[in-house]
Amino acid sequence: MYYHLFSHKDLKLKLPFGCIISGPSSTGKSTFVRKLISNSDQLIEPTPKSILYCYGEYNSLVPELQRAGVSVYSGVPPEDLIKKQEQPSLVILDDLMYTIDEKYLSELFTKKSHHLNFGIIFITQNLFEKKLKVARQNSMYIVLTRVRTFHFAGPGIRVFFSNQTRAGLPG
Repeated sequence: MYYHLFSHKDLKLKLPFGCIISGPSSTGKSTFVRKLISNSDQLIEPTPKSILYCYGEYNSLVPELQRAGVSVYSGVPPEDLIKKQEQPSLVILDDLMYTIDEKYLSELFTKKSHHLNFGIIFITQNLFEKKLKVARQNSMYIVLTRVRTFHFAGPGIRVFFSNQTRAGLPG
């Protein structure tokens, strides 16, 4: 029997690429991105020479990334800003679903990432938003996060939390 073993090189994200990270609020999307950026030399091939993080709402990740030398931009980045990044680059769009134009988003995931040699990561809470259709179809990678499941038990009461909250009382 023949087994094909993967090397760490086989599992790297290959630039240029399109990626969507999707999940409900507080499910680790920002943590995932922070770890991806800090380990980009081991996880992305070739290693991005520049990283541009664009955000819709200011968050705790912004100053942390700035201290690490990542360029940050509030809002949807214009094409000329993306072109100014040293190539190959990584462009991250966080919480921009309702401000980005559908056509521009589609072009970033189809023509622009390939021709301008960058990886595009779009972070959203709704993978099936109509505006994401072309981006979703052209993503090489899709990362899903989910709510953690917790079980609590106490005297005479059981509570279960998951994607939907349920409470069970004795009886």
